[in-house]
Amino acid sequence: MDIPEGVLIGFGNPLLDITTTIEETVLLEKYDLPENAAIIAEERHLQLFEELTNMENVTYSAGGACQNSMRIFQWIVEKPYCAYFVGAVGKDKFGETIGKRAMADGVQTLYQQREEAPTGTCAIILRGKHRSLVANLGAAAYFSDDWLFDDANLCLVERAQYIYATGFFIAVNASTVLSVAKMSSENNQTFVLNFSAVFVLQTHKPQLDEILPYTDMIIGNKQEALAFADTHDWNTTDIFEIGKRLQALPKDNVRPRIVMITDAVCPVLCFQDNDKILEYPVPKIDKSVIVDTNGCGDAFVGGFLSQLVQHMPLDYCIRTGIFASQQVLRIVGVQINKLPRFKECCI
Repeated sequence: MDIPEGVLIGFGNPLLDITTTIEETVLLEKYDLPENAAIIAEERHLQLFEELTNMENVTYSAGGACQNSMRIFQWIVEKPYCAYFVGAVGKDKFGETIGKRAMADGVQTLYQQREEAPTGTCAIILRGKHRSLVANLGAAAYFSDDWLFDDANLCLVERAQYIYATGFFIAVNASTVLSVAKMSSENNQTFVLNFSAVFVLQTHKPQLDEILPYTDMIIGNKQEALAFADTHDWNTTDIFEIGKRLQALPKDNVRPRIVMITDAVCPVLCFQDNDKILEYPVPKIDKSVIVDTNGCGDAFVGGFLSQLVQHMPLDYCIRTGIFASQQVLRIVGVQINKLPRFKECCI
């Protein structure tokens, strides 16, 4: 179908991904970085980002979970600017770089520029099959409600048919997510929420509970679903029971909610109205082709949304999401130019 520009708008934390591959452990030891772990940058890590920019074997990409999903969405639909992305960046060279990278991938950026901090960055250091991530939210943490008060921005949100937000963004500005979720419910738009991380469920329970009645689709992995059940004292670890209870939570409009729970090896579970549960097996992939697992979850969402906006059946949307995630596994980071052209036969 002819997909309209701005059919999808995503709210997240834009980060400039700075990726390098090393053979020795000198850099890891210098900044006391564990292998196979993701951490938030502390004062002692800040010099790392400057050091990486002066290295030769470095790649830059417009990162952050939501922005990655929007870029994967654009890779599949191919028509530029069908996806818009909202988040905060600093007034600096990293902000300019991240905007150019996202636009080159077909994503229309609607950044709010902040003077309080530099553009957020994420250092990704690869060594063999190991990876170390160090994230510095920077300006992304200062996104303010003022963005929605601008008439032009508000018009773009109202024009979108689908609105997507990450739990990471709720941790930054829950009030904006609540506003757009309410708006989507009133305007018959589809609002999709990704739980994103266990810590979001543990530290932002009141905000999530306020947003969920306006949420048409919930996406989360097994660990996040278990964390939600734990924070709500459901006293169960049965993922099927949790999925059904999430789907049946109170809802503001009459549209039935859909809940998707993903897992690295188990089937994707899809919970729908009337206790209907669908399971979508994840094809096995040869471990020898796995290069980097960073961004796989983001890719699943981007693939899923690329078909959802075209009103394709749920199974088609989910299979596209699985395909996209397994393509990203084969490359370093989420580099769209390294991915094959998407064709319907792929799934």
